[in-house]
Amino acid sequence: MPQSLACPNCGAPLTIDSAFTTFVVCGYCGQSLTVRDTGVDLAGKTAKLADYPSRLSVGAQGQIKGQAFKTLGRVRYEYSAGFWDEWFLQLGDQRVGWLEEDEGELTLVFKSKLTSPVPPFEQVHAGSFILVGQSQMFVSEKGQAQVLGAEGQLAMTAPPGHAIRYVDGNAGGKALRIVLDEQGITLHTGEPLEFDDVVVSG
Repeated sequence: MPQSLACPNCGAPLTIDSAFTTFVVCGYCGQSLTVRDTGVDLAGKTAKLADYPSRLSVGAQGQIKGQAFKTLGRVRYEYSAGFWDEWFLQLGDQRVGWLEEDEGELTLVFKSKLTSPVPPFEQVHAGSFILVGQSQMFVSEKGQAQVLGAEGQLAMTAPPGHAIRYVDGNAGGKALRIVLDEQGITLHTGEPLEFDDVVVSG
């Protein structure tokens, strides 16, 4: 059930749509806010994101392969080859997911904490296999990135400059990404989408 709060910086209304939301950016003043049980705390300013052509926007709704979704927020990562966006979604079955958008390519991703150890980042090489849980993951890329900015509601803390290291690959027909930061290791399990799989209705 949506929760209504006020921005402690400018007083503007804030609506928290998901129980998974832990970070929100005020749409009026750009203030980053950490969501707690008792309300919201100031977390610092967030860089305004330049718009690039995308069918998605915060507040947009539609369907992914027939399942309803609403876009709650976006975080942009910058890396050596450019940037990618991750859109935070509330799905019709009340799950939350992420739509990764990189140069027009879309991947629907669900994130979970990785419970089994993986090889140290420095020992992982593109073109090799690593064991992730019970699966052999083929490594296609590894790199470093940092948060350029964010907007809307997110289920993560994403202040500008927040650094991550990532390992991309695939296993069993799924796209996998391992993300390492000071909060731990997160496994992103994704499904690449065709253009027509995503229908934005408003």
